[in-house]
Amino acid sequence: MSSIGSMNITLKNNRKLLKNGKRPPFKKMNGASSKKPSYKRYTLPHMFPHKLRRVRIKIKRYHRRMFIRKMIIALIGMTLLLIWVYMQ
Repeated sequence: MSSIGSMNITLKNNRKLLKNGKRPPFKKMNGASSKKPSYKRYTLPHMFPHKLRRVRIKIKRYHRRMFIRKMIIALIGMTLLLIWVYMQ
């Protein structure tokens, strides 16, 4: 029997179980979906716009510095690699 035929038989059997009511719905569920969340919802503290602006500026500076450092390291590495390749 082909795989398509066995798939069709499986689907037919599952439909029969649902139609006849032989299978009680959600019998094997563990009940996790019905539980209420036991955690407290976290509310963010109120921040003033000028503080947020300062934080944004600091983060931009930090990222700019890190980008420059990475570029310098990459350039040094590339020059050393090129020197090593041309010396051989």
